[in-house]
Amino acid sequence: MIMREQILRVKNDENIPFLLVGNKSDLQEKRKVSLAEAQSRSQQWGVPYVETSAKTRENVDKVFFDLMRAIAARKAQDNQIEAEIKTKKRCCIIL
Repeated sequence: MIMREQILRVKNDENIPFLLVGNKSDLQEKRKVSLAEAQSRSQQWGVPYVETSAKTRENVDKVFFDLMRAIAARKAQDNQIEAEIKTKKRCCIIL
């Protein structure tokens, strides 16, 4: 089972922040997954795709910052929904 599917099954939520990350981008000659295949999968899942290299530090920080932004956006969305629910619970009808 793909790790993404396991996470979605455990969390029971389709709106989990994800990034698809390809590593070892400095080893193009040993590539196992084509760029087109990786981009296609990221589009299929509706998530960003980033290639990284720990050796050259290419996009390593970008992955963490992008994921933190996605998590913060999700949290803000959850807080807004929660506030709307609380507001609806407070309304009172006088007949």
